[in-house]
Formats: sequence, structure tokens, C-alpha cells
Amino acid sequence: MLGHTRKYLFLLVLLIAATAGAAWAQDAQPGAQTDPTNARKPIYKVKPEAPEVFKVKPEYGLRGLERFSPFAWGLDCFLPTTAQRQFEAGGRVWFARVQGQVSKGGRFVGFEPPSVVDFDDHLGLSKSGNVIWSVDARYQILPRWGIRYSFTPMSMDATNQGTESFVFMGQTFTFGTPIRSKWDRYEHRAGLSFDIARSANSVTRAYADWLHIQDKLTLHQGFGYTQALTWDDDKNIAVLGLELNKCLRNFRGNSLAINGKAGVAFLDDHNGYELEAGLSYIVPIRAGRFGFVKGGYRYAHLNKDKDYEVFKTTMDGAFIQAGFIF
Repeated sequence: MLGHTRKYLFLLVLLIAATAGAAWAQDAQPGAQTDPTNARKPIYKVKPEAPEVFKVKPEYGLRGLERFSPFAWGLDCFLPTTAQRQFEAGGRVWFARVQGQVSKGGRFVGFEPPSVVDFDDHLGLSKSGNVIWSVDARYQILPRWGIRYSFTPMSMDATNQGTESFVFMGQTFTFGTPIRSKWDRYEHRAGLSFDIARSANSVTRAYADWLHIQDKLTLHQGFGYTQALTWDDDKNIAVLGLELNKCLRNFRGNSLAINGKAGVAFLDDHNGYELEAGLSYIVPIRAGRFGFVKGGYRYAHLNKDKDYEVFKTTMDGAFIQAGFIF
């Protein structure tokens, strides 16, 4: 019984020794490693990348001047203007300074040549303090095309003591003799207009007008019933130009706009030009109907230069205009 027990103990020791030797042999083999899934993994701290820095320099050049351009003003502004089949009509008062020179006659043997007669110096027609009124109307026949007409009468007279002698229409007006003079002018102007560019806040318009002017200058020398000299000079002239109307700002439905105009005149031995600038204030009256008041400055020059015939006039000054769009 004791012998069998010793035998079993001996076998158990041998089994344990064999198992330990196998484990030692496995650990001693090259390349033998522990299971990586059970190994402790290192911990890393990841920082976000810093954003890339850009240096922005201010922009130079002409683009900064765009804010001063009138075409960039009032882009959110509404400009009332004539729609198709609408009229625009009104009246104008022009406080003009008038300057003029005339010469009439021919060069004949034994006679003095005609003189250049100044309206102010020779005839006493006042340069300043002249009030000229006119009426005008325009009808929009198509979305871009319109027709218009204006009428401007004018009359000036004076009695002047001549400061120097001059020759007009073959007659000599002597120094110191009283001279009574009268100048009448009637302007009829009709033409077509075409809207080159049209938007909610601006209109750029081209125009072509026929201008008919009737000038009548009468000079009477001395006392009594001496015969007066009269020069009737009718003119038919073409005028081409551009107009710009642009809204600047709206005030509770009312509109403030800037207006500009420039044109040239030619034909029939004449040349000249006109310039105009101003502001207009437009007030709604009812749906599609407006009233407006306009004020500004106007300059107009016209010159007839023909053999022994000169009729030169220059008028400039402030104006006021009122009218309706209906």
C-alpha cells in the first residue's frame, strides 16, 4: 500500500516537471512574444493644427474712386419717369444774363464796312436781370421713344446814348445820338428722344431736335420820325445731345434726382452748344402720376457766322421749373 502511494507521487512529480520544462522551452524560443492584444498601449495627446495666417494688404488704384461715380449713387432708389403713353409737361423761368453781338451789311466801294454791334455797349440792352419763360411737353409714344416740343418767347428793348459810332445795314449811327432798339426772339423746338439705358433708378436719353428761331432786331436813331432799320433773321438748326436723370435718394415716397444735359447745334451757317445741370424733387400724386420741381443752371451759346452777317448770343443763369407726369 505504501509502495503504490510512493509510485503515484513519483509520477505526479515527473508530470509537473515535464510541463514546466515545456513552458520554459517555449519562452526560450526566439521570436516568442506575448499576445499584443493584452499588452498596454501607449497614449498620445493630439493637438489641432494652427490655422494658416494670411496677410491682407489694402487695395490701391482707381477702384477706390468708384464710390464717387454718380452711376454708383442711389442704386436702391426709385426714379419716377414717363411710361408709355404718358405726358410730361411744365413751365420754366430762366433768370438769364444775356450777351450778344450783331453785324449786318456788305462791303461796297465808297461805303464803310459794317461794324460789330454789341448789345450792351452800343444798344444798351441789359446783360443781367432778364427773365425768360418757356413751356415744354413730352409724350412717350413707345417704351423707349418719345416726342417733345418747347416754346420760348423773349423781348428786350432800350434807349441808349451812343458812346461810339457804328455802321449797321449801311447806315451810320453817330456818337451821342439817342438810339432806340428792340430785340424780339421766338424759339420753337421739336424733336425725338430715345432712352439708351433705362432702369428703376436712372435714365440716359439721346435727343435730336429741330430748332426754329425768329430773331427781329429794330434800331431807330435820333428824334422825330426817322425811319427805323429792321433785321429779320430766321434760323433752322439741328440740335443733338444727351440727357442723364439719376435718382439720389427717396424720402417717404418722394425722390431726389440729379439731372444733366449737353448738346451741340449746327446747320444753316450756325454753330453752338448747350449745357444744363440741376436737381429735381418728385412727389407722387396718385398711382402713376407725379409732380416735380426742378432747379439748376443753364448755359446756351449760338453763333451765326456768314459773310457780313453775324448774330452771336450767349445766355446763362439759374432756372426754376415745375411740372407733372400724367
